[in-house]
Amino acid sequence: MSIWWWLLVAGGAFAVLGLAVVLSIGRSRDALVELARLVPPCLALLRDVLRDPAVPRRSKLVAGLGLAYLASPIDLIPDFIPVVGYLDDALVLAWALRHLMASAGPEVLASHWKGDPAVLERIIKLARVRPAPPP
Repeated sequence: MSIWWWLLVAGGAFAVLGLAVVLSIGRSRDALVELARLVPPCLALLRDVLRDPAVPRRSKLVAGLGLAYLASPIDLIPDFIPVVGYLDDALVLAWALRHLMASAGPEVLASHWKGDPAVLERIIKLARVRPAPPP
């Protein structure tokens, strides 16, 4: 199969996921505002993880890739599509945070988190990740 076929399948999957998110939120303005407020602390967290000498290189690579994808104007789903356009960015951010929790540990994330501590606790619970054993 060609790359275009796989991109079409991925785009369709993202569209279905985006529709599910929209339906689950149910046009709740408060939920959308809460999601929007989550982005700046997550970006600051990824930036600070890159600067921390105690974080493993592989985790720094994941944080860097996450920041690069979020900063890139090229997306799998264009951002001008309402709600669904930002879904790929949210999935990349979730992937990076989940990897950082598994490899660096929740303690490292908590030390760099600049947002509401209750929000970080919810993120940690949602991730359901066991920390990696020390090298």
